Amino acid sequence: MAEDPINQQAFADDVAAAAAAGGDQGFVAPPGAGPGSPDFKMPSADEIWKMVESMEGISDEERAELRESIFNPKPPSPEDFMRQYGHPGHSSREYIVFFVMITLILLVFALFGYKLYKSLTEKELKKQEKLKSKQQKKAKKSN
Repeated sequence: MAEDPINQQAFADDVAAAAAAGGDQGFVAPPGAGPGSPDFKMPSADEIWKMVESMEGISDEERAELRESIFNPKPPSPEDFMRQYGHPGHSSREYIVFFVMITLILLVFALFGYKLYKSLTEKELKKQEKLKSKQQKKAKKSN
């Protein structure tokens, strides 16, 4: 999308329309004041809560959970850390399936290699036998 000027223009138009339609409905960062900007200011808990209250389709239970997490954040537990960083995302079963598939592929290659080797050695033996029989016929004729 970074190299697509049509989508960029459409996005800019949507942002401008949203700002014109309801720019005062909560915290709106000024242009160029995004999270990477030195002018960026994190919205306060009250501003975040106002945005949550204005959201439609959220149940009262979810609002209560969000209010609790906004105004009384709990420090992350070791279990949260392990859930986020402890597991690489692949189970041992996935690894087993992966190794079985690799083994099957290698066995197929080994089978084809063996058949090719066997075929080439048989051809070589037939050539040698044919050459021997020709030499024996020559030897019989010269005798």
